[in-house]
Amino acid sequence: DTFKKIQAEWKTIGHVPRKFSDKMWKEFRGACNHFFDRLHATQDEANKELVIVFEKKKEYLEKLKESLSDETEVAINDVKKFIQEWKAFGSVPTNMRFIDSKFNKVIDKLFTKLDIDKRESTMMRFKNNMDNFVEAKDTRKIENESYFIRKKIDEITKEVKLLENNLGFFSNASPDNPLVKNVYKSIEKHQEDLGLWKEKLDYIRTLSI
Repeated sequence: DTFKKIQAEWKTIGHVPRKFSDKMWKEFRGACNHFFDRLHATQDEANKELVIVFEKKKEYLEKLKESLSDETEVAINDVKKFIQEWKAFGSVPTNMRFIDSKFNKVIDKLFTKLDIDKRESTMMRFKNNMDNFVEAKDTRKIENESYFIRKKIDEITKEVKLLENNLGFFSNASPDNPLVKNVYKSIEKHQEDLGLWKEKLDYIRTLSI
């Protein structure tokens, strides 16, 4: 961008004597060509490295699929190891990010097989997705997720307040009353959900992109 600004400024410079202008133009054009040749060479080299990353990820994913079956037992540390090894490869070009989506589908399937708390599994999957957005520098998806979560928190908070207000109608009812027990159960469930959404929002706030 800086060099393009220089080119634009060159065009605004007034006329100079022809015996100087031809020589100056040739020197300036030569400098421009040299700059862009080096720029394209650097970009080509960077693209080659990204393609190599893609090939490594493709090979890793194929081997991972071969090693797993519907009967394969996996532990939480195994899944964490797969995720860490995948991230260690680095980023791929935008038009090749489908390989990350394929890997995430495999990981999501493994999460459903883990014998761990549902909330812990949900948070691990969420963190993995957010980390992928960070790696891809996809601020739009992170911002959309943050907006969605804040909206859910607001909705659930209002729902809890409404349920708590409804308890006022049962002030004289026995705690064993089925309707009262149902309201308390609903409040407890909403508060658990609220805690999970807040935990997700807290994690997003720790991200740097």
